[in-house]
Amino acid sequence: MSSILTSLQQSLRALARPRMALLIFLPPVLSFVFLFALFVSFWAGWISGLTGFFSSLTAVNWMTTLTGLTDFAYWCSVVFLILLFIPMVFLFAVLMTSLFVMPIVLKWVGDVDFRGLQKKKGGSLLGSIWNTLSATVTFVILFVVTLPLWFLPGLQIVVPLILASWLNKKVFLYDVLQDYASKEERQLIEQKSSKDLYGLGLLLGLLSYIPLAFFFVPVLLALSYTYYCLNALQSLRKGES
Repeated sequence: MSSILTSLQQSLRALARPRMALLIFLPPVLSFVFLFALFVSFWAGWISGLTGFFSSLTAVNWMTTLTGLTDFAYWCSVVFLILLFIPMVFLFAVLMTSLFVMPIVLKWVGDVDFRGLQKKKGGSLLGSIWNTLSATVTFVILFVVTLPLWFLPGLQIVVPLILASWLNKKVFLYDVLQDYASKEERQLIEQKSSKDLYGLGLLLGLLSYIPLAFFFVPVLLALSYTYYCLNALQSLRKGES
């Protein structure tokens, strides 16, 4: 836990640097605008399809009879799309951060705070792209498979949060260490720090549900994982020396 807090403190200090602040809003704002336009454009069609789907479910029909609301299936569709919007914005923002912002963040942090850390090039740009795309596909599959769990109270937030934590760990661990660590070092850090890496993703993923917070969470994620992983790599090499 102390390692997580240390990386968060370092990340918040880094956000105060003027050039870093310029990156904060770019990924989430672009993601928000794109998905908002997409949802508005297809809202009527999606609502119609989802209402038909929900109307075919026994549980929804039972609730319609119980509550007396003839449009209960319609409101289920509306709530579902609203709840879907935030994790989708977060997903797109994380992808943009990984592919376009992360290299800039890593260079700035590395040049300022980790100048003496040797680069062993255990990964590559193509490896990073493949890792990000494969993790995204897996995330989407798991997201779709776990959709029935959304009918259980509270899991509408818990399930996306757990999946987002896995995605954060999978994407940012490779992105941060692809240049600095060897493949063996990266695997060792992932093995030894697995709980902390998940915990960091859960903590910051939870922040994205606070109104307007998701505008800075993706870059804060990138910074936090950068500091955590490079600190872990530094400690690992000191322990081996």
